[in-house]
Amino acid sequence: MPDGTRPGVAPAPLRPPAADPASARRSLRWRWQIFAVTWIAYAGFYFVRQAFSVAKLGILDDPAVNHTLTSHTLGLIDAVYLAAYAVGQFAWGSWADRFGPRVVVIGGMAGAVVASAVIGLSTSLVVFGVAMAVQGLAQSTGWAPLCKNVTSFVPVRERGRILGLWCTNYAFGGLAAPPFLGWWAYSVFDSWHAAFLAGSATLAVVLVLFVVFQRNEPADVGLPRPDAQGTTAESGGAAPESDEAPLTSREIYREILRNRMVLTLSAAYFLLKPARYALLLWGPVIVSERLPEVGKLEATLIPVAFGVAGVLASSTAARPTRPAP
Repeated sequence: MPDGTRPGVAPAPLRPPAADPASARRSLRWRWQIFAVTWIAYAGFYFVRQAFSVAKLGILDDPAVNHTLTSHTLGLIDAVYLAAYAVGQFAWGSWADRFGPRVVVIGGMAGAVVASAVIGLSTSLVVFGVAMAVQGLAQSTGWAPLCKNVTSFVPVRERGRILGLWCTNYAFGGLAAPPFLGWWAYSVFDSWHAAFLAGSATLAVVLVLFVVFQRNEPADVGLPRPDAQGTTAESGGAAPESDEAPLTSREIYREILRNRMVLTLSAAYFLLKPARYALLLWGPVIVSERLPEVGKLEATLIPVAFGVAGVLASSTAARPTRPAP
């Protein structure tokens, strides 16, 4: 036969060409490099996010400022921060789609570093309020853009497991940052200002690492997207095209709001957040008030048990499961 097949025998199905071993190794290296640098980036955000909760111990005992920066006032500043954080969550994901995660996250880190340093050098209530609003907007640049960054380098079939491991970053950040900042503030310098400055310096180092080692997507380093090879092979050398027009933002939101599972998970997450942020923002103060015999450094150590459980839970959720028969 002209095509080399025997009569009555179907031709063998086309198989995707084997990936070049060097390219496969390079792709794997970049996948784990992006995993590592984005993991460190989001954990690094916590070293300025947690600075305020650690500094509250010293602020409330500092006669120079505790007449204006009372517990009530600090709570209002927390509310300003969280409101700005919530607003930013709606904006930065779409900005990352438009401009790429690199621009958004670098801008957010730089803003967080500057805001934390400004607070560390000030005792003004107005400065605290404005800088914490900036801090909230800066902190919210992290989650959605960095998730987008990771998934750009990971095949769809592996994203659940990889993201489960990646999500240990926020639990680790909440675990490691308070005792680290507390040590600088109350053991090294004996000043609550040092919590903000140490957090700012730490995130500045992370920012440098991010600038050097992060890239937005595989195309930036001359690699195909992780699912592109199989898609091209199955479609005979070209990506499948769709005649359907892409959904608008309003249509996407409408579809999401019709999804009952998304609504259920969103409601559960919304109800869990107040408990989590109560511990993140006020854990050291609560411990200090309930256990007055412990020092300030010890008061920052006790709440980290919450973070230990978070790391274990995320790691357990990331364990691979057997496919259904």
